[in-house]
Amino acid sequence: MPITADDARIYYETRGPDDGIPILFIQGFTWQLVGWREGFCQKFVDRGARVILFDNRDVGLSRKFGGPEDYDGGYSLHDMATDGFAVLDDLGLESAHLVGASMGGMIAQCMAVAEPSRIRSLNLIYTTPTFDPDYFVQTSAADPAELAARHERATAIEKFVERERHSASPGFAYDEQWVRELGAIMYDRCYAPEGLIRQAYAITRWTPQPEALGNLGMPCSIIHGRADARVRVQAAFDLARLLNDAEMHIYPGMGHELPAPLWEEFAAIIMRTASRSAIAPPL
Repeated sequence: MPITADDARIYYETRGPDDGIPILFIQGFTWQLVGWREGFCQKFVDRGARVILFDNRDVGLSRKFGGPEDYDGGYSLHDMATDGFAVLDDLGLESAHLVGASMGGMIAQCMAVAEPSRIRSLNLIYTTPTFDPDYFVQTSAADPAELAARHERATAIEKFVERERHSASPGFAYDEQWVRELGAIMYDRCYAPEGLIRQAYAITRWTPQPEALGNLGMPCSIIHGRADARVRVQAAFDLARLLNDAEMHIYPGMGHELPAPLWEEFAAIIMRTASRSAIAPPL
């Protein structure tokens, strides 16, 4: 399981054949790469994809940009986008398809705007074109020190389960058992709650370029839940208006998560979008 050689030290893994269709999956706020469920990834491998997963900086096995009481890593989502390119470089890939969820969708936009010739298709899941507060469902602000507080394993897992309950889909069963297992896996793999705050600072430093999205030529897809309690569905409609070649899929009853009953459909959408790409892989 290699790590890129650049200063950011980004950890990544792959699934599927080395000569498969390369798809880089970019995870959301605070989640490690293990948040992409194996069954979901397998849907793409079964369709001939090479699934590429990586830990964003400050979570999982990637580099941490501070200590337990150092909450500002000094970077932005644009820097996190360079991490995605570093993974592609380490794999020797000139280009790839992108799938970004939530914060990962913001990072994917940064990548597409920065180096569009390297992005074969852009697939955005419950994300936004800007950091406009109107896109986000407001909740009571939490104290950063409280969010970054360290807890014993059992307590940390319970807090994760309750936090993720807010992302649940009213129209689908909440898979609490898996969420609890994920919380345990992420705790055991690398427990670094202060990374949550540093990623939050990175989001606030994001300087979106919505006008640049209109200049992109790659095919795009947008997936969003109408019942998302974190990012309002209006963000998806605005993304669709900005992008030239985007198909949009809005799901009633879907929250800020990927319900298992929809995996087959999501994989079909993303692979169909990939098939429309004009960027051919190098010979």
